[in-house]
Amino acid sequence: MRRFMFILSIVALSFVLFADEFVRVENGKFVLNGKEFRFIGSNNYYMHYKSNRMIDSVLESARDMGIKVLRIWGFLDGESYCRDKNTYMHPEPGVFGVPEGISNAQNGFERLDYTIAKAKELGIKLIIVLVNNWDDFGGMNQYVRWFGGTHHDDFYRDERIKEEYKKYVSFLINHVNVYTGVPYREEPTIMAWELANELRCETDKSGNTLVEWVKEMSSYIKSLDPNHLVAVGDEGFFSNYEGFKPYGGEAEWAYNGWSGVDWKKLLSIETVDFGTFHLYPSHWGVSPENYAQWGAKWIEDHIKIAKEIGKPVVLEEYGIPKSAPVNRTAIYRLWNDLVYDLGGDGAMFWMLAGIGEGSDRDERGYYPDYDGFRIVNDDSPEAELIREYAKLFNTGEDIREDTCSFILPKDGMEIKKTVEVRAGVFDYSNTFEKLSVKVEDLVFENEIEHLGYGIYGFDLDTTRIPDGEHEMFLEGHFQGKTVKDSIKAKVVNEARYVLAGKVDFSSPEEVKNWWNSGTWQAEFESPDIEWNSEVGNGALQLNVKLPGKSDWEEVRAARKFEKLSECEILEYDIYIPDVEGLKGRLRPYAVLNPGWVKIGLDMNNTSVESAEIVTFGGKEYRKFHVRIEFDKTAGVNELHIGIVGDHLKYNGPIFIDNVKLYTKEAE
Repeated sequence: MRRFMFILSIVALSFVLFADEFVRVENGKFVLNGKEFRFIGSNNYYMHYKSNRMIDSVLESARDMGIKVLRIWGFLDGESYCRDKNTYMHPEPGVFGVPEGISNAQNGFERLDYTIAKAKELGIKLIIVLVNNWDDFGGMNQYVRWFGGTHHDDFYRDERIKEEYKKYVSFLINHVNVYTGVPYREEPTIMAWELANELRCETDKSGNTLVEWVKEMSSYIKSLDPNHLVAVGDEGFFSNYEGFKPYGGEAEWAYNGWSGVDWKKLLSIETVDFGTFHLYPSHWGVSPENYAQWGAKWIEDHIKIAKEIGKPVVLEEYGIPKSAPVNRTAIYRLWNDLVYDLGGDGAMFWMLAGIGEGSDRDERGYYPDYDGFRIVNDDSPEAELIREYAKLFNTGEDIREDTCSFILPKDGMEIKKTVEVRAGVFDYSNTFEKLSVKVEDLVFENEIEHLGYGIYGFDLDTTRIPDGEHEMFLEGHFQGKTVKDSIKAKVVNEARYVLAGKVDFSSPEEVKNWWNSGTWQAEFESPDIEWNSEVGNGALQLNVKLPGKSDWEEVRAARKFEKLSECEILEYDIYIPDVEGLKGRLRPYAVLNPGWVKIGLDMNNTSVESAEIVTFGGKEYRKFHVRIEFDKTAGVNELHIGIVGDHLKYNGPIFIDNVKLYTKEAE
């Protein structure tokens, strides 16, 4: 009888261990219910303030696509940010939820409760982020303002701020879900807590400030909640590691400690369970022809270090804007291949959206593609790719087949002069032999070079091809088989354009049609927009404050144009006063609306130091000429000009002048 009871106890213990619904880490890998847990995941930032219907749509889309993990925001800091969303979480220090006297407002913790309960029902794990490095939804700067700090990085050093962060974290972890009755600290649907989204500390390039802060906060969370994993939530920036250099030498700042992040030190902290890193080559200053290879090396470098340390690693945000001049689906294939084949533990794209409501609804009924990275559960190539890789990560069943794809040019793109052609070869059988490209009667084979990571390229002189639309054919030759891809491209070397619209701001009346159309991590001063008579023959003056802390600080001005939908070229000039110490980069672009179609993204990036110096009224200005070629877009009538600073610290006027729109001359 005693032996029988012992056997029953062992069986019961085995069942408990096997049925553990919390995600754990064992031997450097994620484990769930006794099995290795690898996953395709995604991100979504609006789950804590939208309707049940919108929350359901995202989570049901994730389930249907095979997405196992969703990373979401667990914060909304500051009364103004709460009021903007009509949802309250952390409006004031020490106040959690809807304050007394506020009526008809949502409780953000109830919205989070519903999200967790629905995710639990659908079998989806959640990574919940506790604060934002950026100003969206309040973030670290809101904490700094609350306690009278002077700099973003006071968040990591001021004891009062750290204590407020701990109070909020404690409240959240101990909060009891109104739908399930389970405290968050005991809820296995939550996979992990993340200390912050994309934290940086640029005032301490050694990385030590962040290391000490992460040690303190990760240990604190573990003391409250030993059930859940803890991660940093950082972008994965390196700090001058020997032998680690960026592909092509581009975006070297991500490797040299500039951001105050030392990824290896952070991952080595005992109370940090797994590593995270993000990947946005278009935003980090990488050239489009190198997006694929730069990202591939970034992935390879992180997985190598994580394996040395012996912890899981997740590519938890990645994206290329839909408007970028590349085939992003092919690049996403390469990046997901590398995460899987090199032994990474998860890949999470930015971002998954579902249906929309009210003003947050596009013509297809989805949440609008505000940032250009959105993927929805539809028949798009990106969505099909995610479903394919979700199955691979979930089951380990590898049915990938050899293929090849054009990466650059993008299908339907206009090309002229010399074009850097890029193609991806996906050689799962290890039998690849050669690649060829054909355009009209031109065949390219010997010119094609391997650039690394299965990416091949050569320079195409389009002057050898007549103007007009052409089909480009790609053939990948493997042992015993040939795979193909094709795209259409428009050669426009001899195209003629005529002026369709012009604004030279020669009178104050021309400024009245323009309006401030928003900011991101930057501010308009008062007045925001006015006329200036000194620059040129008159200019649009934007009074701005660029903090110079990040690679994307934006102000926008907009105006309606009747013939905008007929146009294919935009030109304008930017002038910045030549003040002492001005440095950084300018990243001008534009948006066509309705539809929020981004054009010229990262096509006119330049350092401010390299600008032409011009003089008006005895004062010197730095001049930047912007030219954007884009596809006609039916129905648009608003032009939004975006002035983006990349670590460009500047307070004062920025001028826009000589706005010109061109349409192709009728044949």
